[in-house]
Amino acid sequence: MMMPLTFQQTAMVEAMRCARTGRGFTLVRVAPAGWAALDAEMDVLANLLEATVRRTDTVLRTREREVGVVLIESIEEQAQPPLARMRAAAALHLPKMELRIGWASVGPGHRRSWEEAWRWAGQLLVADAAVPAAA
Repeated sequence: MMMPLTFQQTAMVEAMRCARTGRGFTLVRVAPAGWAALDAEMDVLANLLEATVRRTDTVLRTREREVGVVLIESIEEQAQPPLARMRAAAALHLPKMELRIGWASVGPGHRRSWEEAWRWAGQLLVADAAVPAAA
């Protein structure tokens, strides 16, 4: 029986594809404010996010208390519609869970590696926490 790929392995595979084809991708980090959520809530969040992206995209819980998303062949402005769908779905279905979202693209003209993009998305995740939500 083949084990499913981890988020890191999935990002690595996508980075190799990007190196071959030159088509970038975007990594998204989603976490509840203060990373305070039960395991069951994190599973619900991951399932909800998975329902908002394409079947070719990947949504997995990471080792941290967050969910990682790989948006295949979506960079910069192409990542905006799925990000908007993620925010809208979370607001509708998990209204009490205040989410933070950070993202970064990988590929020509963007971050050089998935690791660099993951770190950058983490910095944006923290910055998202510093911006008060619109009333």
